[in-house]
Amino acid sequence: MNNIMPKKQGGHLNIGEVKSSILEFVLEQKGDVGEPTIRKYLFEKYDVIAQGSINRHLHDLQKHGCIELIPPQKRLRNYWNIETRTNLKNIRLVFPGLRLNKYGKAIGIIIRELEQDQNNDCFDWLKIYIYLFISVSFFNTCIEADTKILYQGSWNSYTTINDPFRHKRINDLLKICYITCAKRYPDFKVSEDMFTDIVTKTPWEIFRFDHTGYLIKLFEKYLPGLPKEIPLQISKTKLSRIEKIPEKIPDEIDDKNLVKYMLNTLQLIVERQLDYESLIHDLLLKHFFNHDILIGVDSKEEHEFVKKTLENHALPKGSTDSPYVNLRKATLADAKLISETIIKYNQSAKLSDIYDYYDEVYQAVVKYYSNFQYEITV
Repeated sequence: MNNIMPKKQGGHLNIGEVKSSILEFVLEQKGDVGEPTIRKYLFEKYDVIAQGSINRHLHDLQKHGCIELIPPQKRLRNYWNIETRTNLKNIRLVFPGLRLNKYGKAIGIIIRELEQDQNNDCFDWLKIYIYLFISVSFFNTCIEADTKILYQGSWNSYTTINDPFRHKRINDLLKICYITCAKRYPDFKVSEDMFTDIVTKTPWEIFRFDHTGYLIKLFEKYLPGLPKEIPLQISKTKLSRIEKIPEKIPDEIDDKNLVKYMLNTLQLIVERQLDYESLIHDLLLKHFFNHDILIGVDSKEEHEFVKKTLENHALPKGSTDSPYVNLRKATLADAKLISETIIKYNQSAKLSDIYDYYDEVYQAVVKYYSNFQYEITV
């Protein structure tokens, strides 16, 4: 029998090296990791660790909140895992040199917790997966920040930098519409803040496909005191055949012009929302890309990905396409880039470690681009 005696415990190892190696190993494994498996890995890697010290290292990591002990249930041995954003926060605090976003398990933790706050579709999550994978700053911020604050920040950035003129015009139109409603209709008692909130947050896009009854009920419930003719006239246009209004907004309009001004306001709100939804993730990507550059953690791969993404969303010179066509073009180009990136960095296997349907969406994207040259028709 060949008995290999380990070297003196801790010999020639940097402080925290063993614990850091344990975390890396657990992050690389799918699911819970048994303690014997961890012992074997450390013995093979270092040939310096006495078996009795492994448990101490694991419990030290547990005390720091970096790792979770999985209750044994019917199993005879302890199992360990990294499961929560809190685990990732603590790992980043105690082991700042460990680059967490290169591990699919860590990315999966972030995505699962983000999903609880954001109602995105599968393709959005594929895109976010890649953003987390290539940007250290984006990943670290998603560990630390409340996602509502993150998305509110992207909205503020969009309305301040990307679309300030349309944003101001919407606000000016909302104000004149509210003044007219309050002045012309005595039964209208809604406050200006509530009026603005309702009008800006209602998904007006659906009324392009005729939901007259729903629109009337919406006005009755949230904007009581306005005549039924207003939602009826709005519904009749389907937010398309809209008469233009002057560039300079007057100080006052009469009730005969109210619907015309409201329709122009709603049209701008729909266009703004559509534009923002096409840019939201790219706004985040661009911001954190700049931050990666400032702190010196940017990579060649990140530069390449960001450059191509921004090109996908840049409008061609002289383009007369509708916002819907431009959005579809950008989305299809993004899908192609995402599938190429997943293949290039061998991340396809990691997707099914998070959720199977991400992998299914990815496979569908790959199949589409491997068999067809797409054309845009709307």
